[in-house]
Amino acid sequence: MNAKVVFVSFFIVSHSYFSQVKEQRVVKTIHIDAPILISIEQIAEKSENYQTYSEKDYVISFCQEYAPEYVSLIQSSYSSPNNWTRTVGGIVQPNNFNPQNREELIDEFESIIHETTHHKNSFNGFLIEPSTYLVLSNQESQISNKFFKSDVIDKVVSAEAQEKLFRYKTYVSKQSGVGANVEGIVGLMDEYSAYQNGCSATLIAYDNALKNKDTTLAITFLKSAMATHYAYYEFNIFIGAYVQYARLYNPEVYNQILNLTTLKKAYTLNTQRFLNSLQIIKSAPTRLKGNYQSVKYTADYYNKTYVDFAKEYMKIFDSELQTLKSNL
Repeated sequence: MNAKVVFVSFFIVSHSYFSQVKEQRVVKTIHIDAPILISIEQIAEKSENYQTYSEKDYVISFCQEYAPEYVSLIQSSYSSPNNWTRTVGGIVQPNNFNPQNREELIDEFESIIHETTHHKNSFNGFLIEPSTYLVLSNQESQISNKFFKSDVIDKVVSAEAQEKLFRYKTYVSKQSGVGANVEGIVGLMDEYSAYQNGCSATLIAYDNALKNKDTTLAITFLKSAMATHYAYYEFNIFIGAYVQYARLYNPEVYNQILNLTTLKKAYTLNTQRFLNSLQIIKSAPTRLKGNYQSVKYTADYYNKTYVDFAKEYMKIFDSELQTLKSNL
């Protein structure tokens, strides 16, 4: 049988009840006859007290052990897997996340951080790390609310790239109804923030597991981060293409984007942290030594299938991305 891929998509309804944000990642390569599509949609909660204390408490305890920097984020903005509708192969599955099950906590950890970041960002800002949250001013919000959708970038992104970029259809195609499309560059930055924090938190967990001499768990965390790290290249393409489209076809919006100080700072800081995560992944062969052999196939697969093309294609939008970098 041929190696196939399990795709996982996560949806979350923001507190404005206006946009959907979706995470999509390859979680593992397995030997089956056909890919399995799994999607998770968050049920719009009616109040802030939608999760039980005990569940949240178990997640906090796990986070304290492996990524203590993110405890405050879980405390303030926790997004519970039991408020997601999980669909496997088109069939809705019951909510059965058990935080007392360590394996489930490990499997869901990056997704919890990703979706919790969206929850935090729904209050009109961008999370850089748990101690740094940038809020758009009222003027910036009013200006950006009038921006065009992200799907216009199909005019500047090649047909080949639209097919090869793993997350293109999910986030910025004409068929996409998620926040990264509907809310334009602000939605793209929200998603960029969520992927960055999910990846960063998981690599912190990887580092702490190694320090605890639990190499097996460390490798599990590392593989989880590898499944999302190339969102760095994809979202830089989407953001750069958005700015390029504005420069070429809507100079007024282009100039307004360049004056969004908070958004530019969020892009710059999230980029710095994402690049740090990429460097940690790059250093894995040195840190894991002989144990890296159990990771090498996964790394080679992602590089060949997704990273190499996206990394090269991103160069097309380098000048636009440079204009977004803020002098901190």
